[in-house]
Amino acid sequence: MISSDEGIRLAKRVAAEQNCSRREAEALIVAGGVQVAGQVVTDPARRVRPEQSMQVNRLVSMAALAPMTLVLFKPAHRVANLAWLQDTVGLKAPQPGLWGPERLAKMHMPLPLAKPASGLCIFTDDVGVLRHLEDRRRPMEQEWMATVGGEVPESLIKALNGPGLRASINRQTDQVTVLRIAGKDIEGLELGRWLDEQCPLQDLRRQRVGQLGLAPLASGQWRQLQSHERF
Repeated sequence: MISSDEGIRLAKRVAAEQNCSRREAEALIVAGGVQVAGQVVTDPARRVRPEQSMQVNRLVSMAALAPMTLVLFKPAHRVANLAWLQDTVGLKAPQPGLWGPERLAKMHMPLPLAKPASGLCIFTDDVGVLRHLEDRRRPMEQEWMATVGGEVPESLIKALNGPGLRASINRQTDQVTVLRIAGKDIEGLELGRWLDEQCPLQDLRRQRVGQLGLAPLASGQWRQLQSHERF
């Protein structure tokens, strides 16, 4: 190991030799794009001596700096936060640098999903995506699937259909009814409480946000949003 008073910070050396900003150098290191003496180093604060060889793969930095949006299928009764995101995504990473805790810790969660609810959950560090999803002047339409016990009276369906809100029966048996509810500016916790007061609520799942649906994810799964996909 090199003591803290020897050499210079790896990020400083990479920035100088690659003629890039310190931020890009740190992202490049965290992403696994830098080797020191033939070994990948992912700690930007690691100190290196001038005589140690260094190889840099600049292509990695392009992926490391690109905005990233992750969509997940949150199980019911799980708290959706950064710790859950890291447990779900960070430990299954094909590229540890890109998916490491340093990157995931910078993610934000627009349109939070309440603990009792399940379904589509979003984490992103893309400023454009955040601005789009959190714009209160033009709220994003959401679609929910609510499973309630027994048959649903027609009066409840009428009560759910109002300005900016559409509700219909998706599936019904003697034991349960699945309602499809779509509208803008729906707060899942309030919707769940109201439904539970009308008839026993068994499950409330967010199925869609804007144009982006939950499929093909299963509960507990995640994927990265592709560049061509839009909410």
